[in-house]
This record gives sequence, structure tokens and C-alpha cells, in this order.
Amino acid sequence: MIEYRCDHIHLKSTYVEETAKWYCDIFDAEITFEGYFKGSKVVYFNINGMDFIVFGKLDGEKEPITASLRPMYGNDHFGFEVNNMEEAIESLKNKDVNILEGPINVRKGLKIAYIEGPDKVRIELSERNQ
Repeated sequence: MIEYRCDHIHLKSTYVEETAKWYCDIFDAEITFEGYFKGSKVVYFNINGMDFIVFGKLDGEKEPITASLRPMYGNDHFGFEVNNMEEAIESLKNKDVNILEGPINVRKGLKIAYIEGPDKVRIELSERNQ
């Protein structure tokens, strides 16, 4: 049987290096590779075992669509699990991160919040208690 697992997330950014730095500063990401791909700076970074790749407009590519924080079809957001929502929100506020929504008690054992990342990326935080 074929096994599938999430391998990486690609982020397209107007400011590649600044975006990678933000993830390092906010989530303690570790940069694992820097280079160029199809005319764009590319930075790979890792956050607790999950790989992210950030790059800009590629050679021959149409101008990317303007980012929006509005809910959308397709990839709406990605999420990080946290072990203490209140501490996470307080830490992010101290780093001047824009808290978009929450924390919200979705159901017993699940609390979520949304924050804004670079280029208007919506990032969910979730705290799961058994």
C-alpha cells in the first residue's frame, strides 16, 4: 500500500528573506537551505520537523494574485499545534504578531486561534486536550 505524508509547504512571498526571518523569529524555524530557483531567491526552513519552502515570482510566471486574509477556496490556511494557547498568544502579542481571531473554544478539548503571517498568510494555532 502506498503511504502518503505531508512533506512540505510552499509559500510564495514578495520578500523571501524577510519572510523566512519572520518564521525564524516567531516560531524558531531553522534555515536548512538558501539558493535560487528559476530566477527567484529560495529559502528552506524547518519548524519542529515540518519543512517549508519560501520563494518569489519565478521566471516566466504571471504576476501572482494579490494575497488576502479573507476565507477562500483552495488552501485557506495551515496550522500549528501548541501545548498552551494562552502562553502562545501572549508570546505572539509580545512579538507584535497580528492575532486575527480567538482563542475560540471549538468543542470540548479543542481551542483555536488565527494569526497573520507575512504576505497575509492565515496561520491557525490549535490546542488539543484529551
